[in-house]
Amino acid sequence: MSNLLEAFPPEPVLKKPLFFAAIFFAAGIAAHAFSPWNVPAALAAAGLTAALFSKDISRKVLVVLTVLVLAGAGRLALSDLVRGDDLLLKTKEYENFRYLGGRIVSAVETRAAAYGRENVSFVLQAGRVWGAGGKGQAVSGGVKVYLADPRESLAYGDELVLSGDLAAPKGRRNPGGFDSKAFLERQGIRTLFFARPNAKIKILGRGRGHFLVARIQEARNFLSRSLAREFSGNDAGFLQALFFGEREDLEEDFKDLFVKTGTLHLLAVSGFNIGFLVAVVLIFLGPLPLAKGARLWTVLGCVWLYCLLVGWQAPVVRASVMASIFLLGRITGRKTEVLNTLGLAALVILAVNPGQLFDVGFVLSFLSVFAIARFLPAFVSRPALLPNEKLSWKEKAAFYFRELFWVSFVCSAATLPVSVQNFYLVTPLSVIANLAVVPISFLLFFAGVVYFLTFWWVPAFLGVVPFLIKCLMRCFVASLAAVAKLPGAWWVTGSLNGFLLSSLAAGIFYLLWTRRFEKGYIRAAAVALFSLSIFLAQDILRQFRGGLSLTALDVGQGDSIYLEFPGGGNMLVDAGKGVTSDKGRWVLTPFLRSRGVRHLDALVISHPQEDHLGGMPTVLDEFKVKNLVETGFPYPGRFYKIIQEKILRGKSARLLVRRGQRLEGYRDVEIRILHPPDRKRPSADINDDSVVMKIVYGRTSFLLTGDITEEAMREILFRRFDLRSQVLKVPHHGGRLDFFGEAFVRQADPHVSLVSVGEKNSYGHPSSHTLDVLNNIPANRVFRSDQDFAVRVVSNGRSFTVQSLRESSQG
Repeated sequence: MSNLLEAFPPEPVLKKPLFFAAIFFAAGIAAHAFSPWNVPAALAAAGLTAALFSKDISRKVLVVLTVLVLAGAGRLALSDLVRGDDLLLKTKEYENFRYLGGRIVSAVETRAAAYGRENVSFVLQAGRVWGAGGKGQAVSGGVKVYLADPRESLAYGDELVLSGDLAAPKGRRNPGGFDSKAFLERQGIRTLFFARPNAKIKILGRGRGHFLVARIQEARNFLSRSLAREFSGNDAGFLQALFFGEREDLEEDFKDLFVKTGTLHLLAVSGFNIGFLVAVVLIFLGPLPLAKGARLWTVLGCVWLYCLLVGWQAPVVRASVMASIFLLGRITGRKTEVLNTLGLAALVILAVNPGQLFDVGFVLSFLSVFAIARFLPAFVSRPALLPNEKLSWKEKAAFYFRELFWVSFVCSAATLPVSVQNFYLVTPLSVIANLAVVPISFLLFFAGVVYFLTFWWVPAFLGVVPFLIKCLMRCFVASLAAVAKLPGAWWVTGSLNGFLLSSLAAGIFYLLWTRRFEKGYIRAAAVALFSLSIFLAQDILRQFRGGLSLTALDVGQGDSIYLEFPGGGNMLVDAGKGVTSDKGRWVLTPFLRSRGVRHLDALVISHPQEDHLGGMPTVLDEFKVKNLVETGFPYPGRFYKIIQEKILRGKSARLLVRRGQRLEGYRDVEIRILHPPDRKRPSADINDDSVVMKIVYGRTSFLLTGDITEEAMREILFRRFDLRSQVLKVPHHGGRLDFFGEAFVRQADPHVSLVSVGEKNSYGHPSSHTLDVLNNIPANRVFRSDQDFAVRVVSNGRSFTVQSLRESSQG
């Protein structure tokens, strides 16, 4: 025990008590989240046992740290408690209730939808629900409300009653996808409410929210609307993101520029914004005859006013706490310890909302500041000056850009394991991008503050500031685009396995921490080479993936199936819907990136309807596609035309398939085309022209059927194909099977039936009759994407395993 205590000296803890307090408090939160009370209790027992055998100072430190672990676990446990009248507990009881009443307690967000409509969302503090019989019941809890094209104008503080459907968040529905349940729970929201189309909204009162919050919301909306009026498109969207963290009006392609250049931090209100604000306020106060203390108190007030304005987002709270301690230290003449300040900020945020520990933005923000404080001095330091010696402006500029380069590098390196595991990308040229766009961002922030101070009283024809902002935006966008187009600006890494991820994190922190490197550029080269070796190891391991895997993705009322073949080949069949619910962007791109996919050997259009190919334009933009496989029958749909244009401009080969053909190029796998027949004219029903494929690997086979209906199934049956397959993609989202349909699925005799269907869809899919037919097939398991989410089947050629994402998340 004494050796253990010698390996854990108390001196570092005593020098930075708040920093270590935050670490152990966070450890308690994490331990309770992954193993409720078992791990925290074990850690506590070990800590207290060690304390019994330690010296006085070590005993005190160990006891305090043990208490912090238990406090973190207890705080998370308290946050998980739900009041007895919480609406979450009524989701089953009131599954089909009619009305929900409450007060809007958030900003009302508006997003453009198809056909010129608008989608509105906000958080409602629930007050009462009414069932079909008109009987009401008092409830509590935050509810995320979604409205389509509302007839009433809504704002913070409005009390209202509206009709719709209640639901509980479902969590992650696809591998590599977004976990909306966890995201909402971190905001204290456990229930969703979907207003019915053309829902009637009854306003019970307006402006009944907190007075101060309401005034801040009004000020924020006033300033945000002024940007939307003066600037257009992405210019307005970026300025709203820069000042308020609002990204709703940014085009997705424009957001991708930030992702692919490693500058996404500019779209989130964080430490950069607080730094910009402090600098701008000091510039404005410069000419005024104010004492040093008065200047610093003014800056401090502006920091917290801005924090209120942007809505207490965790990164800006962290930055505001740190800025406040730094400013108070300057006011009182005391030196501040950066890591202690960072620890205090973390303790404040986690004590209020322990779920923030699992927010990627929170983790990236704190890792970045830690890296700057701990690792930056190893790369760059301020030049030592003689008494009365000053740097020239050239020397100051050179030092600024050198420091900015290394700040960007250490932040990128320290956060690499987290960013890779969440975004599946590496952006090695982010250090170059930041050298260009961070100074421009500051100029935009400065000009934006001047604009806010002048737009309401300076005549429009004297609007020099908006003109300068537009010019700066041109430079900003051009810089991002230029970096994004450079070779190697970004590449897909995929999700790392546990061993490689832990190796990457440990290796990077060791190389940044060790004193073996005297030169910063040698240390940086070592970090880069080590990281590259990890990613190369991951790529090599992927080549040894054995067997064939099929993943039926949850794309709502649509289809999308991804296959990986022995030896590294792959294929994507269909891509779900497009437009505002672009499954190519929100489902397929993150999923494929998480699998480390950079190119597709084949992209198959089963048939050219929007619920099957709507997401393909995004897929074609994000991934290299070797072959586009389709029937080639003419179709007037907008998305089909877009895809044809992209294929003509790109380098993909276009393969037209008919019955009797085979798709070659996949080792140990046979892919037979069973439908459509070799004819020139399309069928009367476009669904009956779907590509039907049977994929055979050893003794296992998969039958993919598109949206074929009774007529096509009759034709396939008459051809006497061997339809027996272990896995069947049920035709047409589980629509009703008649005589030939029943014969078709019985002849297929599947062990796994996959039904791709949207939750509460308007078509009544899947048919109860079809489910009965499928359930009556011996040894057959039916998986529905609306209930089971994504489903993965893995075959070794002799047998197969199947697991839904819902099962894996519950397990």
